[in-house]
Amino acid sequence: MATVLIRTTIIYFLLVCVMRFTGKRQIGDLQISELVITFMVSELATIPIQDLSVPLFYSIFPIVLLLCYEVIVSFLILKVKFIKKLFSGNPNILIYKGKLNQRELQNARIGINELLGELRAKGINDISQVDYAILEQDGQFSVFLKKEFQPVTVGDININEKNEGICHAIIVDGEINLSNLRLSQKNEKWLKKLLNERGCKIKDVFLLTVNDKNDINIVMKEKQ
Repeated sequence: MATVLIRTTIIYFLLVCVMRFTGKRQIGDLQISELVITFMVSELATIPIQDLSVPLFYSIFPIVLLLCYEVIVSFLILKVKFIKKLFSGNPNILIYKGKLNQRELQNARIGINELLGELRAKGINDISQVDYAILEQDGQFSVFLKKEFQPVTVGDININEKNEGICHAIIVDGEINLSNLRLSQKNEKWLKKLLNERGCKIKDVFLLTVNDKNDINIVMKEKQ
């Protein structure tokens, strides 16, 4: 039992390091080479846990070797066009300037019903509104509407408005997030002054956020 525990722990931390090194992608965003390696690594990782007669090294070595392959392939994809095309392929333009490309649908093995479903998922209920629809290398759909169907933006009506950016969580559950405080270009002196003005204590704040427009939102902890 102790052997299984030790082997599982070693394999677990090895896989965490491998996946952390290869980057933060969701399954749908993985390239083909990354997906293949993910399957192979998961299979290799279980062998020495299921069969204690198999030396742990027989699993660790091929996992590290696969990681090296992935690093080399990723580098070649960036530098060599032929390798990039071989591993990543090209985007499929399913709708081009408002015209449905039936040949590209066949090449991508995408049925018309599947395409319509993807458009509906993006809030588009009429294919005639689409100017371009592209199936990207990672399997995601990029859709661009015709100009007359595009939503109105602030720029279209000539309103000069500063971008709100993202909200930085400065305090979460009574704890200061110093990293987010720096990202918001604030400091602890500013934070203490703000809390004094609002009559708040750090330990009583459940959430405090600030965006790039300096809009501040404070949520106090609920009393138990």
